[in-house]
Amino acid sequence: MCAAAGAPAVTAVKQRVAGFARRSDIAHTPRMRPVVDSTLILPVPPGQWSPPTTAVSVGGIHLDPKRELHITLIGGELMRELRATFGDSRTRTAVTTAYDEHDWHFDRTCHYLLLRKPIAGRGVAHSIIERIELPAMAPFHHRLGVLLGRELPVPPPHVTLFVAGRPRGIGVASDAALRALQVRAVAAAELSG
Repeated sequence: MCAAAGAPAVTAVKQRVAGFARRSDIAHTPRMRPVVDSTLILPVPPGQWSPPTTAVSVGGIHLDPKRELHITLIGGELMRELRATFGDSRTRTAVTTAYDEHDWHFDRTCHYLLLRKPIAGRGVAHSIIERIELPAMAPFHHRLGVLLGRELPVPPPHVTLFVAGRPRGIGVASDAALRALQVRAVAAAELSG
């Protein structure tokens, strides 16, 4: 499953995003650009890291493959707080500025986790994530915290690979949330079908 372990790292090429200019620093890296909406995600190009194609069963739980892979840089709750504090336009500018200050290089770890989250009135959601090393995540959230006047938890960098009960996956806003959601580690062999 994790053939990319030890493979060349991924680096974001800064492009035009949501009306803000980005500079193209490195011509030969995959095109990754953030998508600002109710969250801030960094889509991972399929040519760089292909989404899984078949469902898996782990611990008796059937999980479907995610059709697209991304890294969530700002979750919904934090984005709502930023917009409530600064308004839409200032939030977009602040997020874009903070994003542009960092190199969004990441490395795969082949460290998989099964997560579980009760969904009020809708049962339980599960997902399998792969933790990634994303050095820019902590300073990016520090910068956002300075803007808000408080220390922010750093979301554990990861990519959701498989889901059950909730197609978009499970939000993981902090290391404490990850510990609360984690069922167990998943071996790569369990994901090969």
